[in-house]
Amino acid sequence: MKYVITVAVAFFVAIVSATAQQPIENTSANTVFLGCKAYAENRMTNMRLGAIGHFCAGVVHGLAYVAERLPQEDRSCAPPTSDAQQLVRVVISYLEARPQHMHEDFRTLALEAFHNAWPCKTDR
Repeated sequence: MKYVITVAVAFFVAIVSATAQQPIENTSANTVFLGCKAYAENRMTNMRLGAIGHFCAGVVHGLAYVAERLPQEDRSCAPPTSDAQQLVRVVISYLEARPQHMHEDFRTLALEAFHNAWPCKTDR
């Protein structure tokens, strides 16, 4: 009996893990926006929304780091104390102000949002 329960639990964990790890194939703002919003508001109510929310947070966190190393005209310098939720909120505000761009790549728009919010003051 103990063996059957262990196998059943392992099977359940494998199914849940596989569902949670479905790749995000479309990186348009339309696809990622709701996950970003859920992440920023701490309201990830289902596994798919949670996965997209965490994808959004990871992307913006990575882009914020890379953005400081871009050419001057694209560079941004987020405050060093910025956390993922703050970065996501900046991107959400930028997207909400530009709904006509929601079909565009989320990553490009996130970089634009950072540059708009936090242009670097000096050349690095």
